[in-house]
Amino acid sequence: MEDLAQGAIEAAIKTGATFADVRIENTVTTIIDMTDGVTKRSIASRLKGAGIRAFIDGAWAFAQTTDLTAKGMRETGESVAKLAIATRPRVNENFEMDGPAFNDKILFKLKKSFSDIPIEDKIAYVKRIDEQPRAYDKRIINTRTVYGDLWTELYVANSLGTSVSLDNALPRIISVSTAKDGTNRQRAYKSYGVRGGFEKMELERPQTIGETSAKMAINLLSSVSTKGGTHDVIMDPVLNGVMVHEAFGHACEADNWPAHTTVLEDKVGESVGPDHLNLTDNPTMPGERGSFEYDWEGTKSKKRTLVKDGVLTELLHTLETAGRLDMQPNGSARAQSFMHVPLARMSNTMMEPGDWDVDEMIADTKDGILLCNFNYGYTDPSKGQFMFQASHGYLIEKGEIGQMVRDVSLAGQILDVLAKIDAVGNDFQMDAGTCGKNGQMIPDMSGGPHARIRSVPVGGM
Repeated sequence: MEDLAQGAIEAAIKTGATFADVRIENTVTTIIDMTDGVTKRSIASRLKGAGIRAFIDGAWAFAQTTDLTAKGMRETGESVAKLAIATRPRVNENFEMDGPAFNDKILFKLKKSFSDIPIEDKIAYVKRIDEQPRAYDKRIINTRTVYGDLWTELYVANSLGTSVSLDNALPRIISVSTAKDGTNRQRAYKSYGVRGGFEKMELERPQTIGETSAKMAINLLSSVSTKGGTHDVIMDPVLNGVMVHEAFGHACEADNWPAHTTVLEDKVGESVGPDHLNLTDNPTMPGERGSFEYDWEGTKSKKRTLVKDGVLTELLHTLETAGRLDMQPNGSARAQSFMHVPLARMSNTMMEPGDWDVDEMIADTKDGILLCNFNYGYTDPSKGQFMFQASHGYLIEKGEIGQMVRDVSLAGQILDVLAKIDAVGNDFQMDAGTCGKNGQMIPDMSGGPHARIRSVPVGGM
């Protein structure tokens, strides 16, 4: 792969580009989708090819190819450089590409490779989980279980001297249960995703996820809708992580700065929350779904401290955004596959724990709502506005947990909401997800501790 990549880079530079990079990828994926015990979809696929970029004076061009021959790579490198040169007169801002060079080879060792597990065994695994909700309670009327695994070999090289190869392995299991009692119908969603081999799917949590989703669906049958209004809200770790990721993390992606599409544009080095607020994005965490050693530009990953003691201190950078904003690249360039260009993206995004015991936080909240998990929502990073519907919640009355509620949402402007966080728990939990941006989907994690927001708008029925 090294020779193929260097051939494409040399052809692009010889043609006139001032910077070029190559990503060569080999990914094998399995997806098993089962509904009510019947396999609806069983797919094993391979994605193999190269993505090549060329750059000159602020002009980019991108090409992809599955012709992984020396001739094919050289021709693609030459053609993408010609396209960048042709685009150069149309750019609005001239800048140069620069950054550190890395040379490394990362071998990701698995206890159980996905390729060693027969597809029949994977289907049987999914079937066992899909049966759990119906065995748990007769009121479960529909189940869906989705299993996926992904193995990627990636090689990244560029004209700055970077040459990095690395592997990645991502299994995931999802269980959705629907419960019905009379006309009352409730649905629960649970997911487990990590970084590792099939051995991660043999742990207790993923192997009982069907029962977990069923229990939540049944509990929701006894929940009630709640009225909207302004309340003190305690977010559980999952909803907290969603808020940090969606409403704040996307606004920290540095490609928003040249485009003027972030509410944080003039906030670097300024206070964005109370001094007990610390938000980070960390791709170096072992075993997490959003972790990686090098990004898709070959920059070594590192922990990014987005907010330290309430102050916005760091952004999420690609090589381009770091250069244009006169900052340091920090390994935040990610792409869905070789067929996509790398973008500034999050990895494992979280609120760092504080010093409040969760029980003490609840007891200190005389009248409020504990909101848990996540159904759906929307965000606008340019304005900082968001709305998230929690999957469920609990009324807090006189410092004690009360009635379970549903159809309740949290909304606001992120900088206003962060300023109202007055208590951060000492617990911590992460939740697996998949993040979308510009049509690209990437694996990630988000989470944090329980945290309390004072007097925030809550929507209900």
